[in-house]
Amino acid sequence: MPIFMKSLRTATVVASLLLFSSVPIIGAYAASTSVPKTGAPCTKLSERKIGPKGLGYECEKVGKKLQWSLPHNMSDNQNKTGSPSNGGTSFALGALGASCSKNGLVAWNGQITATCKKGIVSYTLATDVPPTPAGGYTTRPEWYPKLSQMFGGQSAAEPTCAPSSIKFTQPVLPLDQLAPSIPYGMTVSSHVTPIDHAYLGLKTLYLSDAVRANTDYVPITAPADGTIVEVGSLGSPDSHRVVINHGCNVFSVYMVINRITGVLAPFAKEVETKGYLSPGTKIKAGQEFGRQRDNMLDFNVFSGSTWLSGFQNVQSYLYAESWKPYTADFLPFFIPSIRTAMENQMQRTSAPRVGKIDYDVAGTASGNWFLAGTNGYTGIANSVFSSAKTMLNGGPPADKKDGSWSHLSIAPEQVDQNAWIFSVGWWSDPKGDATQTLLNVDSGKPAPNALTASNGMVVYSLSSISFVDPPNAPAREPGSRAPRAIGYTISGGGQGVGVVALQINTDGSLSVEINTKITSPKDFLGFTSAKRMYNR
Repeated sequence: MPIFMKSLRTATVVASLLLFSSVPIIGAYAASTSVPKTGAPCTKLSERKIGPKGLGYECEKVGKKLQWSLPHNMSDNQNKTGSPSNGGTSFALGALGASCSKNGLVAWNGQITATCKKGIVSYTLATDVPPTPAGGYTTRPEWYPKLSQMFGGQSAAEPTCAPSSIKFTQPVLPLDQLAPSIPYGMTVSSHVTPIDHAYLGLKTLYLSDAVRANTDYVPITAPADGTIVEVGSLGSPDSHRVVINHGCNVFSVYMVINRITGVLAPFAKEVETKGYLSPGTKIKAGQEFGRQRDNMLDFNVFSGSTWLSGFQNVQSYLYAESWKPYTADFLPFFIPSIRTAMENQMQRTSAPRVGKIDYDVAGTASGNWFLAGTNGYTGIANSVFSSAKTMLNGGPPADKKDGSWSHLSIAPEQVDQNAWIFSVGWWSDPKGDATQTLLNVDSGKPAPNALTASNGMVVYSLSSISFVDPPNAPAREPGSRAPRAIGYTISGGGQGVGVVALQINTDGSLSVEINTKITSPKDFLGFTSAKRMYNR
């Protein structure tokens, strides 16, 4: 399994990338009666042939010789004339470790975005792609994989219909059972950077565990017609993931589902045994596929026409959670009556009600950061990727507790946009001990989205996060799983837990030093050997 994930929850998406397949589109490749042999001489540069199982071969120049490439799966972005469609790239690259002749080419090779370096197909690093425009990419850069490639497999055709043509005519959860819902963008525990899904609240969560009954389970239903392309276990009998392809490059994703029921009931035992299935089950709007009672339902939508511009380096997400830039506001997909009911339950009262995950501001401290020397979201050293000749296995580095050990986020709290959350995967343990604290912006100090290289080193105090519910909010019992009230705020009066020194450097990197032994910024005298360097 390739390295696209940081946990079992994300690993199931990766499995879908490799398991979903169909007959490749031939395009410019000529069906061959004689089977090309890798490394055998060929006579015409860039000539292409199809061998057994639909695998493609290309005549490449290696040194001074022309020879057939290693076999690779055919491009799903080749149209019937054989030319790249939709601004896509051709399948000039084969599998990792294969020989290649177009040094510097960055392209989707059927499994990942790869690069031709020194005549070898290699993983793409940040130095292999063009610098991000100051305002971020406003549309998908040509080298970044399409959503259809991520979720549809190696030879999925790019849909021609618009995502906006998909309408959600049914609710995901019964509208009369909805409770306050957490928007996109929360940071908690090992979710160090803003989370790309919402949490839909349920009234059952106001009940204590002891009094909940089987009759308290509520149905989870498809918001629109589609095909269930993934159902997987998240490691326990009451936690599952389901992905529905609604067509037109729109996918809805559901996680931590308590029970697999309805149209998926026949697969429930098999999912627990195998862990992952790609059932291809058709489902109609309003049909049940699960039941929920004991926790909020993770929910989000990915759209091929969405591109979030607030990531300063999208390469950071190529090999782990590469779908992030396609995270869509799900509210506009629902018909007005359902949208209004869901919107009214979103904890965030400011626009966008669904929340936000991309807070990178060029030249400032705001947004997502990754420890220098690591390949973005993976948490794995660049050197490991540089030397890899075959696909790497998933999961965090062997000596780390979690892939998020190298992550850092400095972003507004998902509901109270006036509060800045300092979220880091390495608080005091270099193996990873993810922590979220309130970053206090004292008078006269710049907010993180205004902290630039011209400010030099700025020291902020950190404190525990304290929530303040609005007047007349529903009562929450201590330890309750019930969601916080709509429009809550964050108090700056929490207990001091330390200070953090931040400095934007002229090369765009961020210097960070956390000191938990002092609580007053005036007591921090300067960077020490404990300073860390982070990049986008």
